[in-house]
Amino acid sequence: MMDRPSRKQKMEALSISPIHSLPSDCISHMISLASPRDACMLALASTGFRSVVDTDNTWQLFLPTDIDSILSRAVNPVLFSSKKDLLVKLCNQHVLIDGGNMSFGLDKSSGKKCYMLSATQLDISFADEPNTHWRWISPPDSRFSNVAEKMGDCLLYIHGRINRKGLSPKTMYGAYLIYKMIETSSDDGPLVLQITLDTSVTTNGHISNNTAHLKTMLDNVVETFRTWQEPIDGAPPKERRDGWMEVEIGEFYNENGDDGEVEIRLKEKDTQYWKGLIVQGLEIRPKN
Repeated sequence: MMDRPSRKQKMEALSISPIHSLPSDCISHMISLASPRDACMLALASTGFRSVVDTDNTWQLFLPTDIDSILSRAVNPVLFSSKKDLLVKLCNQHVLIDGGNMSFGLDKSSGKKCYMLSATQLDISFADEPNTHWRWISPPDSRFSNVAEKMGDCLLYIHGRINRKGLSPKTMYGAYLIYKMIETSSDDGPLVLQITLDTSVTTNGHISNNTAHLKTMLDNVVETFRTWQEPIDGAPPKERRDGWMEVEIGEFYNENGDDGEVEIRLKEKDTQYWKGLIVQGLEIRPKN
C-alpha cells in the first residue's frame, strides 16, 4: 500500500502543474482558500507562485474584510509595510482597541479573528465595591492597564458578551478565562486546593453548559512538595506563553456572523472563603 503524499510533496506537485498558466487573480483567490501558512509554503516551493504570493492583492484576501474599520479603533496607529506584514503583526501580537478595553488579533493558522475582553468590560460580582471584595491593579505583564484581583469572601460570578457580527463566520470559537492565582497567607483563611466553576456559553438561543476548574497552590507546603489536585471532570487550566493561565469556559459555532450577542458566564459552584485570583479578561478565539 502506497504512503499518502505529505503536505510538502503536495505543494511541490502543485508548483509544477499547469496552474501557473492561470491569471494571477485566479491564483490569488485559490491561495486564499488555503491558510497563510500554506501560502508561505507555496512561495518557497515555486518562484512562479512566489510572484503572486508576495503581493498585497493576495495577502489582502487573508485579512478580514472589515480590517480597516477595526484598525480605526486602535489605541495606537498600527504601522505596516505591506498587507503580509500587517497579517504577521496581528498574528503575533494583539492590538489594543476601544480605548484599551479590548484587544484584537488574528489566529496564526487560519487568519481568523480573535478578541480579548478586558476585566473592565466584564460584569464581575461585587467588583463595584472597590477594596472590599475586589480591587483594580496594573501588573506589568498584563495586556491591559487594569485587571481585577479578588480580595474577599464573595461568590465568583463573571459575565461577558460579544457581538457575533464582529467574529469570523463559519468558525468554531472557544471562550477562555485568562487569569492568575497568587499566593496568599494562611492567615487569610482556609487554604483552597481547587475552585470548581459552572460555565455556560449562550448564542442564538442555544446554551452550552460546561464545568471548569481553577487550581490554587497550597501555601503551607514546602516548594518542592507543592502539588495540584487534579479535577475529576471539566476543562483543566493551562499555562500560556505569556505566563498567564487560561481555562476553557465553552465553545460556540458562529455560522454567518449575524447580529446578536454571545454571552459567556461562569459561576463558582461552592462558595468558599478564598482570595488571590487575578482576572485579566475573557479571550474568544478560533478552535484549531
